Amino acid sequence: MKKLIKVTKSWEAILSRLPDNKCNSRIIVTTRIEHVARACSSASLEEEYYIHRVKPLQFEDAKKLFINAVFGPQQDCPEHLKDIIHKILTRCSGLPLAIVCIGRLLAGYRSPEGAVEMWTRVCNSTGSLMENNPTLDGMRHIITLSYNHLPHHLRACMMYLSLFPEDYVVDKRRLLYRWIAEGLVSEQRGLTPMEVAESYFAELVNRHMIQPSCTETLGTLMGCRVHDMMLDIIVCKALESNFVSFVGGQCRDPSYGSVRRLAIQSDDLGSSIENTNLRHVRSLTTFRPQGHRKLLDRLAEFTLLRVLDLQDCKDLQNKHMKHVCQLFLLRFLSLNGTDITKLPSQINKLQHLQALWLIGTLLIKVPESLVDLEKLEHLGFKNKHDRTILLRLPRHIRKMKALQSLYRFEFREDDAQLAEEIGDLVQLRVLNVVLNCSNCSEAKVLTELAKSMGRCSQNLCKLFLEDMHFNANNMNFLLELPSPPKFLRVLYIGGTIDRTPDWVQSLTQLVEIVFWWTNLPSDEIYGVLYKLPNLSKIILGKRCCSEDKLVASGAFKFPQLKELILGPNDGKPRVFGFEEGAMPKLETLEMNFHKEDMILDGVQHLTSLKEVRLHGWKHNSALHRAVDQLKAHSMSRHRSEQLKIIVTYF
Repeated sequence: MKKLIKVTKSWEAILSRLPDNKCNSRIIVTTRIEHVARACSSASLEEEYYIHRVKPLQFEDAKKLFINAVFGPQQDCPEHLKDIIHKILTRCSGLPLAIVCIGRLLAGYRSPEGAVEMWTRVCNSTGSLMENNPTLDGMRHIITLSYNHLPHHLRACMMYLSLFPEDYVVDKRRLLYRWIAEGLVSEQRGLTPMEVAESYFAELVNRHMIQPSCTETLGTLMGCRVHDMMLDIIVCKALESNFVSFVGGQCRDPSYGSVRRLAIQSDDLGSSIENTNLRHVRSLTTFRPQGHRKLLDRLAEFTLLRVLDLQDCKDLQNKHMKHVCQLFLLRFLSLNGTDITKLPSQINKLQHLQALWLIGTLLIKVPESLVDLEKLEHLGFKNKHDRTILLRLPRHIRKMKALQSLYRFEFREDDAQLAEEIGDLVQLRVLNVVLNCSNCSEAKVLTELAKSMGRCSQNLCKLFLEDMHFNANNMNFLLELPSPPKFLRVLYIGGTIDRTPDWVQSLTQLVEIVFWWTNLPSDEIYGVLYKLPNLSKIILGKRCCSEDKLVASGAFKFPQLKELILGPNDGKPRVFGFEEGAMPKLETLEMNFHKEDMILDGVQHLTSLKEVRLHGWKHNSALHRAVDQLKAHSMSRHRSEQLKIIVTYF
């Protein structure tokens, strides 16, 4: 048994609950605090403490890390900066976080004209603190310097992350919508607010101010974390400027007369919240599932609220929604993961609402009045317990001209009028439609949907099409689109289709494609997709292929393909193979083993492969054969090019 335990209580309390079962288990504790390390060691004499002190980087390794952070991998150090780089690295004392922070800070100052002056100024700002005393205080000094050198708009966005608890994985989409709702994203000509917010997020990642943490099933980076030392700094900055207030977590009680952004990080609100003036709160976020009923009963007092994020709040009840519908300035509302079963018709009073998230709720319908929210840009739904429970869009959806994303709403055979109205939503960038009709391949609803997709094609960049009746051939309507969307970046087809639509080959901007239940011949998969110039990720899910073997020929060069995911598979194909010369840029391969006779063949031909992720039952012999095969191939490579092999058991 292997476990990773985060210790939040005293070590003695944890130790007393661990079984002494003589299984030769080992416990590794990481800490920056000496006395914690000693307390966790079982030795009685100081010289026998089982403490491993991580050594700082050697100068040459530190130099490589720094140059990579500033100039990119495999770049050389410019002659005019060599002396100042040596001085900076000396002051960083071989600590990787300090090196990366300073490196990303200086990455924006590389021109010969002003680089030396700026780099010298930054070097002098670090002082000799790190050089003489490479401790936590020195590290905080370096990190604070990186934060202080951020542009004003990025400092505000960075400070906003102080709302989230330590080690919390922040969903990117959630964060960006909140930035926009809070007015932290400036207008830029020719760009949507979401595109500007995306650029802010990317810049913070590039500067190593936030740490990328995960990717979504269908694509790009979707989450981030904040390093705990960085979080300490931005929390202090946020509290000093009254940018945020906390209950629990970093600060027990709101300590200001005027609370602007309130984060609940504790199950126990305490008595202080009862006396807190809530009229000036602009943002309310709960991070604990329970203990909020007194606060929820006071929702009507949050008259200036712009952001209400109650994700996973189990105390939220239908009765509280009447208060929510009185928050007339609300721009962002997340009820994700709550147990509400009804959305009141008074929701149409929220005339400034821009984003409404209903993912993982118990709703079975939305009110017709929803279409009165003419400023709403983003709307998403998914039932908590049953993926077959779908919401129907209300009539007159064409009134919602501002809509940019619609997630997981159903179309039935009698929804031709609704399908036609979708075409009036010309701002749509993301459309997720589920077909829920057993035999409507020639019905008017699909004819109208095809026309609407053409009318929205100028802005549509993500298209998700699912069929609840996988074998109904409803997806064949895609074969004859009158005006295909030309600028798609993500395409998901989930249902049986006779062939890959011809227009897919014209999608020069497509970076991700997903096939589930398509039941396509093998040459309609790789034989079509390899021609796409920017395709970087392919996901092939259950029953994507009708043949026993799916083999990537050496002719299938895939100019930009970096990641291939072979999803759950309980039928065909049985063999996944790669011929010599196939997919020369593929770096990541992921595969699920659901059957004992599955075969992974030709991995040695994937010359750029770096990481392989395998999933399956622990006793699956096909999985074990694949692991042995990969290990043998990895050992045949040069040490610096060996594979990272990750195995996850169901």
